[in-house]
Amino acid sequence: NLLCFVVYYLGHYPEVKQRLRQELDEVLGNDLTKPINYNNIEKLYYCDAVIKEVYRHSPITFFIGRINVEKDEVGGFNWPEGTSFHILYSEIMMSKDYWTNPEKFDPYRFYKIDENHNNNYLLEKQHIKNSFTIFGGGIRICPGRKLAMIELKCLLALIYRKYDIELADINSPLKYESGLFTTCKELIVKIKSRKF
Repeated sequence: NLLCFVVYYLGHYPEVKQRLRQELDEVLGNDLTKPINYNNIEKLYYCDAVIKEVYRHSPITFFIGRINVEKDEVGGFNWPEGTSFHILYSEIMMSKDYWTNPEKFDPYRFYKIDENHNNNYLLEKQHIKNSFTIFGGGIRICPGRKLAMIELKCLLALIYRKYDIELADINSPLKYESGLFTTCKELIVKIKSRKF
């Protein structure tokens, strides 16, 4: 499902797709028969950043529910034990309190964030632990998060190394449905073999 959203955003941001391809070529080379190994996957920093930025713009889960185990004061209100809270992730992901230019699609906000000495994304460095919840957080963080990222990076590498994918109609909005999860309902693309 997230793959559809990635394809959609790469279709709208050709410079991001070009930079992704550049990284794939640098890390994996032109030999399309060469298998992808774990060391290769670990070097796909920009690919990782693209996945995260797409998720920030189109979270698969818009909210998460939590119940407090004891009475607490939050936001100036006293909440009794057993109160249900619904945390709206989609709002946090686009909040100016946590993200620099949140409406802008820019994978560089996630690119080597710990090493990045570029001060354009100081908010992200300070708040990323609590404001980017692609796999949840705390003791309930997804135990399969590393495997999921490996699978997504492998899938993108396998597809974008071999094929050129374009949106059939760049002006057509993405057709999706939101409920408990957001799912892509239709994405029409043109696929052709990539030329080196």
